Amino acid sequence: MALSGKARRALLAQAHSLKARIILRAGAIDEAAVAHVRAALATQPLLKVRIQTDDRSECDHAARTLAERAGCELVRRIGRVAVLYRPQDEPGTPAEDQ
Repeated sequence: MALSGKARRALLAQAHSLKARIILRAGAIDEAAVAHVRAALATQPLLKVRIQTDDRSECDHAARTLAERAGCELVRRIGRVAVLYRPQDEPGTPAEDQ
């Protein structure tokens, strides 16, 4: 689900007005956190997640790990905020699994 540059810029423009709905510690990316992100992405396709850490590389790793485990695309990490995207019609969403 690689995003084109144009699609990525459009998503970033949409995400600009959003506030971070989920706040996670970088070392706390467990199944509960992933399930919480999946549930949030089931209600809206674009989500901001704040990652609490002071280390840039740790924040990058946490954002990539979260996106990979939640089955979504990491649009961009800006500071300590990761912008995540998953289209609503993507296979594997919780609504289709039931």
